[in-house]
Amino acid sequence: MIIPEDFRVYFSDKNIFIVRDHNWAFPVWELQKRAGKLKPNAILVHVDAHLDDIWDGLEVEGLHEMKNSEDVFEVTKKLKIENFIWPAVGTGTIDRVIYVSQFSNIEDPFNFEDWNLSHPEMKPVKEILNKGKYTGLRYWSIEEFLEKKNSSEVKDVIEESDLILDLDLDYFAEENIEPVAVKLMDEQQIIDNLEALRDLFPWRLITVSLSPFYCGGEENAGYLLNLFYNVFDINYEDGLGW
Repeated sequence: MIIPEDFRVYFSDKNIFIVRDHNWAFPVWELQKRAGKLKPNAILVHVDAHLDDIWDGLEVEGLHEMKNSEDVFEVTKKLKIENFIWPAVGTGTIDRVIYVSQFSNIEDPFNFEDWNLSHPEMKPVKEILNKGKYTGLRYWSIEEFLEKKNSSEVKDVIEESDLILDLDLDYFAEENIEPVAVKLMDEQQIIDNLEALRDLFPWRLITVSLSPFYCGGEENAGYLLNLFYNVFDINYEDGLGW
């Protein structure tokens, strides 16, 4: 499967958006909010091999001057695949985050004790934290999250808010510094995980990133995408480019 650089597909009947590169989830969330289809301060459930929690996306030029979809797209082009979540918090689209990620050495992405928040460049981060935003939870696997889904800690995070499932298919790939050597999880485990995510909550919106580089190539990414299509009962021919 050849995946174009600008691969972006929307399935309107399910409100599912699929993108090649993960930073393109940002305009989905932003434009859905502006269209009144997503309430501000939504809860993001980010299932990904990586946290993608680099804060410097808050510094992208034009972030707080966006007036229309063209502006949103221009800002997105300046974002990277690891720094698109903080900007969505900065615009009031996302409030709290639940991370489900197995690769990072960061135990708690919400622990800022070692951050020098007094430094001038950290002002946008400090302002967000002072408002009580960007709080949440971190789990190391879908299985761990499923065990805790009915816990008070999860209920406290998700209560009375719109929920976004943000899935990167590289979650199903083993970590390897050599992408060509990446191996995928067992197929049945992938299917079980996808079914669990599908049925977990009444998702307001779902974004999916293919991330072929981290999946071990386009063939692996295409294989994972087909599994996703099957589990979520999607006919790929119904997809609309955007």
